[in-house]
Amino acid sequence: MSDKILEVRNLYFRYKDEFVLEDISFSLNREEFFGIIGPNGSGKSTLLKLIVGILKPTDGEIRIYTDKISYIPQRIASLYHLFPATVEEIVGLGRLSDGIIRRFTNKDKELIEQALELVGLKEFKNRKIGELSGGQQQRVHIARAIVSNPDLLILDEPTTGVDVVNQAKFYELLGHLNKDMHITIIIVSHDISGVASEVSMMAYLDKRLHFIGKPKDFFKKILWPIEIEDLLRG
Repeated sequence: MSDKILEVRNLYFRYKDEFVLEDISFSLNREEFFGIIGPNGSGKSTLLKLIVGILKPTDGEIRIYTDKISYIPQRIASLYHLFPATVEEIVGLGRLSDGIIRRFTNKDKELIEQALELVGLKEFKNRKIGELSGGQQQRVHIARAIVSNPDLLILDEPTTGVDVVNQAKFYELLGHLNKDMHITIIIVSHDISGVASEVSMMAYLDKRLHFIGKPKDFFKKILWPIEIEDLLRG
């Protein structure tokens, strides 16, 4: 098996008459924790949608060396605010990745229990998801993602609307999934300090890739003398 899980080569994406992404190239090894930061409108979410196949490149190539992918899009928690489903039912959707509605087997139920225990929400399994806090809802979506046993987990701004304390717990959970469960993770975030404290590799994207490498090198080469706020404001 190849060590690589993802290759992006000379990727371009144009929306109407404007290029959103230009000449993006990078590769990702298995078990990496890869963080992508950049200002609003820099193409971060578009890049994720291209990777998972929601969008098609204008030019270039994307190769993924696994079909076991879980994707958590931006602001997904808000979709469930009035949705009358329990936490257990939402997590169970991860066992229906083939799109076929069926009864859960005993094995399904066991895996759902394990996923909820892993994210610390086992006692909330019968609660309606709309009754949970933003941080708890995000952990439900993590459980739904990991119950399908993914090789690659992709998250778009997962800590938006989550308070600082729960953000720290969330990044700690992702670190556990990466290091102990060997899941490759790609995360888009505005939280530079949170991303840099956990990821093994990070990128700064603003239409083009202006940096890709180790977090310590990012802070050495990019941030001085630029302030973080100026960098993300674009």
